[in-house]
Formats: sequence, structure tokens, C-alpha cells
Amino acid sequence: MIAHAVDAPLHAAGHPATPPQERNVVPLFAEQDGAAGPDPRGPEEAADWPGAIRLVRDVGARVRRARDLAHDLTKQSQGLIQRSITDAEAAEQRARVAEAAAQSAMRRAAKAEKAARLAEERARSAEEQMRAARAGEAEARLWLGRLYACLRDEFDALTTE
Repeated sequence: MIAHAVDAPLHAAGHPATPPQERNVVPLFAEQDGAAGPDPRGPEEAADWPGAIRLVRDVGARVRRARDLAHDLTKQSQGLIQRSITDAEAAEQRARVAEAAAQSAMRRAAKAEKAARLAEERARSAEEQMRAARAGEAEARLWLGRLYACLRDEFDALTTE
């Protein structure tokens, strides 16, 4: 304060001029700078109580607006957080459903693969049985041909005698 008083321009009465931001300042405690006595300020620098009250009201209004803004921002933030949590839970649920569907598809694919292997084994077995049956049929035809030839020879021998 003293540095301001020394550097401040003087009024016509010879007192230092107070800057505009300090005009509404009301001293609550007497400054003690070594000299005891009455207030060194002149009548033009007397305390502006209505201005100080107005300043306090303005500051109070600003604080209330800042509090209301902080409250609104907190509500918005909480809403965003809740929506984010809800979205994350929904995404997790979709991921669980997708994972279950993928596992089910893998089980069905494994089952289909096993069924294909079994069908292939049955086809191979059927082919082997068919080959064995054809071989048996060929052998039976061969024996039938020989039997027929023997019987014909015997019958021809009986008829020629």
C-alpha cells in the first residue's frame, strides 16, 4: 500500500490519488506503520460502505454463479459418466453374446467335422466291402464256370457212350 501511495499521482489537495480498484476497499483493521493516530486519509478518501457492500454482493453473485456452473458441469459429467458406463456394459454384453455365438459355431463346426470324418470312414469301409464282394463274386463265377465245364464234360461223356 505504501509503495502505491508514493508512486500514485497527487490530488489537488496534495493527497495521493487512489486507483479506481482501491476506492471501494474498506479497511477492516487500522494499518500499523509505526505512527499511531487518527486515519491519515482525507474526507475524499473516506470509506465507501455502500460501494463495499455492492462489491461484496457482486462477489457473492459471482461465487453463486460459479457454484451453479460447477454444479451443472458436475451433473453433466455424471450424466456422461453414467452413459459411458451404460455403453461399456452394453458393449461387454454384446462381446459376451458374440463370444458365446463364436464358441457355439466352433462346437457346431467340430461336430460337423467329426460327422464328415465318420461319413468318410463309412464310405471307405463300404468301398472295401464292395471290393471284397466283387472279388467274392468273381471267385464264385470262376467256380461256377469250372463246375459248368465239369458237368458239361460229364454229361457229354454220358451222352456219347
